[in-house]
Amino acid sequence: MPSGKSVGVHTGRAAVRTSGKSTIATALGVVQGIGHRHVRLLQRGDGYAYHLQGETGVPN
Repeated sequence: MPSGKSVGVHTGRAAVRTSGKSTIATALGVVQGIGHRHVRLLQRGDGYAYHLQGETGVPN
């Protein structure tokens, strides 16, 4: 964001609304009301959140 209340670079999961405004969920909190002109796609997703977890009880 170049100006306004949420100045700076925010990286996180974006929720896009039909009004053109976005909400970005970052590790530090939620940033609301970001205009579509200021949002840039870094990676596409399929709508699911994945978590990688190693197997337990398997000897190395």
